[in-house]
Amino acid sequence: MYPILLQIGGFELRSYGVIVVLSFLAALWLARKEAARKGLDPALVPDFSLYALIGGILGARLYFIAFSDPLHYLRSPWEILAVWHGGIGIIGALIGGFVAAVWFSRKKGIPLLRFADVLAPAAPLGQTLGQFACLANGDAYGRPADLPWAITYTDPRSLAPLNVPLHPLELYEMGAYFVVFLVVWLTRKRFKTEGFSFLTYLAAFGAARFMMEFFRGDPALIAGAVPAAQVVGVALVLASVLGFYWLRTRRYEKG
Repeated sequence: MYPILLQIGGFELRSYGVIVVLSFLAALWLARKEAARKGLDPALVPDFSLYALIGGILGARLYFIAFSDPLHYLRSPWEILAVWHGGIGIIGALIGGFVAAVWFSRKKGIPLLRFADVLAPAAPLGQTLGQFACLANGDAYGRPADLPWAITYTDPRSLAPLNVPLHPLELYEMGAYFVVFLVVWLTRKRFKTEGFSFLTYLAAFGAARFMMEFFRGDPALIAGAVPAAQVVGVALVLASVLGFYWLRTRRYEKG
């Protein structure tokens, strides 16, 4: 595909970075709209964005290191910062972003569940658009496939195997995350309980990520056998079920 958008001498403008930034801005725009609708100051969203970015990058990098080759990074700790060598995980970014949201909501004195609901539709929107970055970069590529819609990377700067027809996993994920976005978006006004949209996102994303791992060509594995993302996906679905039960119990206690 097109991992480099522009190259002037030794300067390279990478597709991945440009698309990720645009996806992040789109998510912030939507979150501002949701904040206003839910009675929160929209200015809280850009205030949170820096902490979300820091938490997301740290979480994404640590997730990759934990499930790739942690001994390598212990031997060469300077490589931890070299994200351009490949290695971030969206699940880690979400965990890091959520930790940042917990801290930020407490700092600002705003209800955590309401703030989480504000971010719930924005997250899958950003993920959907962000898959264009993976597609351009050959990142998070699919397994070899003998299919009419398989894609083949030929640019040596791509991260995917070259000249091998692959499942277009990036497109599969794009479609899956867009469905997650639609589920959250279409149900966000139907249920008034704070936390419902966030838990809906967790359940839908967990299920989507579990399914996508069947097509992944470079899965992070636990004990060399079990895809880490599938374990986390199941955990997210179970956590959301428990969360829905807790919200229901809480509502009845208040009623």
